[in-house]
Amino acid sequence: MDPFRIGVRCLVAYLFLLAVLRLAGKQTIRQGTTFDFVLALVLGDLIDDALWAEVPVAQFVVATTTLVLLKLLATVHKVFAKVR
Repeated sequence: MDPFRIGVRCLVAYLFLLAVLRLAGKQTIRQGTTFDFVLALVLGDLIDDALWAEVPVAQFVVATTTLVLLKLLATVHKVFAKVR
């Protein structure tokens, strides 16, 4: 794969991850949980696969969005469980 395509894939993946993680809400590592750490590891592997074209960018976007939505649902469930 040529360096230009790698650079473009890297930029797209970085901007997408930055946007999704900002929407997830955690600003620092100190605010994170074990689930957040595992999510970060999985996202790191996904971005590696996307950068080296092991998977199409569309699959990266779908997988990342799914994982972050699951994280957000778990957080919402945790908040509502405390309210009860």
